[in-house]
Amino acid sequence: MKFFSAFSCFILCWMFSATDTVLAQAPIAVTANDHVTVTLFFPSNVSKVVPPAVNYKFEYEQNSNMGLLKARNGNPSNLTVITEEGNIYSFALSFAEDVSNFTYILNASQAIGKTKPFDSTKIPAQKEEKEPITVSTAEKSNTGNESTMPSSTKPKDGKEAIEDTTKPTIVEPVLQVKQTEDSLDSDVAYNAGMKEEADLYDEDKQEYYRIFCENNYLQKTIFKRSFRQNKRVVLKLNNILVDREEIYFVLQIENNSKKEYKVNGLSFFKKSSVGKLQKIMTPRYKFNLQEIIDPESINEVVYVFKKFKITSKERINVVLDEQENERMVMLPLDNKQVNSPSN
Repeated sequence: MKFFSAFSCFILCWMFSATDTVLAQAPIAVTANDHVTVTLFFPSNVSKVVPPAVNYKFEYEQNSNMGLLKARNGNPSNLTVITEEGNIYSFALSFAEDVSNFTYILNASQAIGKTKPFDSTKIPAQKEEKEPITVSTAEKSNTGNESTMPSSTKPKDGKEAIEDTTKPTIVEPVLQVKQTEDSLDSDVAYNAGMKEEADLYDEDKQEYYRIFCENNYLQKTIFKRSFRQNKRVVLKLNNILVDREEIYFVLQIENNSKKEYKVNGLSFFKKSSVGKLQKIMTPRYKFNLQEIIDPESINEVVYVFKKFKITSKERINVVLDEQENERMVMLPLDNKQVNSPSN
């Protein structure tokens, strides 16, 4: 009986431990709106941020463990924050008129994972190896007059110059170089006052498009009569968003039939006027278009184009084509829809 009791206690402890682990890995639910500011305090300084959807704004300062969150009315999204200790925090964001919790004080156990921590001691050492600074160079830049240098500190040979580089007078230039390199490690930020030297949009547009689409592809339909169907296959325009120099078409394909739909292609055509040929449009990025849509299922899709507008005489035709079948669906979009993004 004692053995059975001990074994039972062990099993119960293991189950509770496993449950705690699963709960700790779940995203942290946070509600916000545009009337109040929700404050997030992390155990260490914020290092990187994967930004949420455009209707959410997360701001933070360098060398700070505090982040500020606001939200406009819109669909839920997610936010990922990585701290200098390497802890990864995931948040499930949603808009709410009434916000009950304004402050979140986080600890390391709430992180969903861990990555390589930020090591602030490596950057100065690397810079010293690549660009050694001698005493004569540093003090000339500070005083502008070589004669003011004490005779005991003037380098007389190579050996003495190397020894003088350990003096406090050269520490400040090295720290300034460190701050410059730290700014290169930041991601896209929504704080308009921050001037970042590294921007994901400039470095890797395809990755920027992917993150933006992933955060915005689950959009509710905002346009009336923005759908067409053929034999229980529906093509619907849910939303149009504009970001930077691109326009994003958020679409939804519904297969309400009893058999699968094999997608041959989803294409955009621009038609200028009656009698003229339609011009096919080339997207900059496609997100989440499935080759086969199962029966009674939905596929949310985002197509990214260079930002444009159309006149009242023009229109955009979105064509969904099926392989070896006649269930083609064409959705026309007029200038009021195309020229009126929700953001």
